[in-house]
Amino acid sequence: MAVRSAQRISWRDRWRMHIWSRGLPAGVAIEARTVWPLLLLPFALFGQLVTPHPVWVTLLTSIVGVYAIGYAWVREQAQRIRLTRRRTGTILVAGDSLQEEFAVYNESGLPLLWASFVDASDLPGYAPGVVVACGARSEYRWKTEAVCERRGVFQLGPHSLEMGDPFGLFRGVQRYDSFDRLLIYPRVVQLPEVALPRGAADGHTRRRRSLAGARPAASVRDYVPGDSLRLVHWRTTAHRGRLTTKELELEPSGDVWIVLDLDAAVQRGEGAESTLEYSIMLAASMAAEMVSGRERRAVGLLTVSGEDAITLAPQPGQAQLWAIMAALAPARPSATPLHALLQRSLPLLGRRHTLVVVTPSLGDHAPLWIAELVRAGRQGLFSSVLAVAAPEQSMHVDECLALLTRLDIPHQLLRTDLRLRAALTYRRRRKVIRTTPTGGAFTVEVEEEVG
Repeated sequence: MAVRSAQRISWRDRWRMHIWSRGLPAGVAIEARTVWPLLLLPFALFGQLVTPHPVWVTLLTSIVGVYAIGYAWVREQAQRIRLTRRRTGTILVAGDSLQEEFAVYNESGLPLLWASFVDASDLPGYAPGVVVACGARSEYRWKTEAVCERRGVFQLGPHSLEMGDPFGLFRGVQRYDSFDRLLIYPRVVQLPEVALPRGAADGHTRRRRSLAGARPAASVRDYVPGDSLRLVHWRTTAHRGRLTTKELELEPSGDVWIVLDLDAAVQRGEGAESTLEYSIMLAASMAAEMVSGRERRAVGLLTVSGEDAITLAPQPGQAQLWAIMAALAPARPSATPLHALLQRSLPLLGRRHTLVVVTPSLGDHAPLWIAELVRAGRQGLFSSVLAVAAPEQSMHVDECLALLTRLDIPHQLLRTDLRLRAALTYRRRRKVIRTTPTGGAFTVEVEEEVG
């Protein structure tokens, strides 16, 4: 969890806060905003002792009375005002709207003239700070909304509520040091048809096949010497008058490892249009497709984020999908090239699995990681490549794709300006303010699709 750095406070400020805050609950403090009128008290007292006069008495009682009223006002409200904060919704994906509800409860018999809500959240573009007021024994509620433009791990809070007296002499502060960890997952989009190797089933599929019987035939062809007699399709043989064998339907090639290239040296662009963000979005979308799609495959993740190696072994089910999404949310560039990641990880990946490599490394280093995929094929692993390129990127791209074609490695090129439809969308209603030609304003409720 992120921790807010402590602000340096001088010993004079500590002493002043301690004097005014004695007896208050933890997290509540009172500090004097204006102290110079108090400096007049010794002179007024000295003047009254030396030359007694009603002016000195009036000055003394006015200063003491005003400060007493202001202090009592702030102390009462600092102890009798409550603030609540609640976030609506639990799962947020980049592009979603964050909504929070706040409420200030004034349980004192004095009106709350002003209260400033100060927030230290680090979510980009989110500033829920506001100044509110409410009457005695009443409450004030408000809502805030912000679009979560970026994936990542952020924090909501800590926050504080500041209030004052009618004379502006004292300030009461309620500090709420707790904060909420906000995890914003990467977007999940509908991918175009991705070519995956087929032909070797995983262990679960093979066991189901042995129990259920023979696999269905996708087509038939003429008999070739060496074909098993078990594959002869006797009905077609009798119809054609020559031996005909079955072409069996190929099965998915085992569990899927998504290998994500986060090497900072090969990334291009900035923000949502960068190859980094696009690659992370593709990896998340591929995981969702494998887990929730037609084939229901077990899927895992292999990458290096910053200095942290991330290895999530393939597992089926929605829990695995959210584990992968949570690992991708804070992902950041690393200094590990793709070929180095593959080189050190291949011995741990076993056999008869599929590697789906998501990479923008299409330049000079491409032959290095392609060579590792060839070595993986000799090890019994199947490979497919999602190549990510910037819109203007052309150098070495064709050479890389041609090399993959010659080696019979399925691949697809996706450029970052290709807009893909969100896989999860919903419709929401929200209120917007419209203006009239005469300068008036009115509120309308609009419905929009979000995803």
